[in-house]
Amino acid sequence: MDKKSERKWEVQNAMSTLQRAQDIQKDAKLMADVKKAAMAEVKKLQSLAGESTPKKTLRRKKTLKRK
Repeated sequence: MDKKSERKWEVQNAMSTLQRAQDIQKDAKLMADVKKAAMAEVKKLQSLAGESTPKKTLRRKKTLKRK
């Protein structure tokens, strides 16, 4: 594969990834499950690092949707 076609594939793949990320963020139930899984992973990694509990982060502010 030459560099031009490889770059084209990379761009298409990135566009697909960004679209999938938007779809995931719109799915509230899936995002809740993702958050649970991420917190479980954080706890596991922190226990390996020696910390007992994960630190809470600030909630994301909801932005206004454009019309």
